[in-house]
Amino acid sequence: MSEMLRNHMNEMLDRYEKPLEKMRSPQEVLAKYNQALTTYRELSFSTDDVYRQKLAAYAEIKALGWVLGKHEKTVIKDIAANSNSTPFGNF
Repeated sequence: MSEMLRNHMNEMLDRYEKPLEKMRSPQEVLAKYNQALTTYRELSFSTDDVYRQKLAAYAEIKALGWVLGKHEKTVIKDIAANSNSTPFGNF
């Protein structure tokens, strides 16, 4: 058991020493944010059952907004502007 735990710990340490992805520039993050908003807009106006995809896009937009340093209210306004319904009423 201890050998398995030791191997697991070594694997975890290797992951932290060698990141899977490089850091993204602010321009790349902004481009991804805008792309996620476009995806959200397309999903919002879809007639298919896309609840999970829409939820994933929403979470991605919120996370990218946080990375960009946007205020939460601004991110929610951006999402509402790209939706067929306003999630939390009018601002």
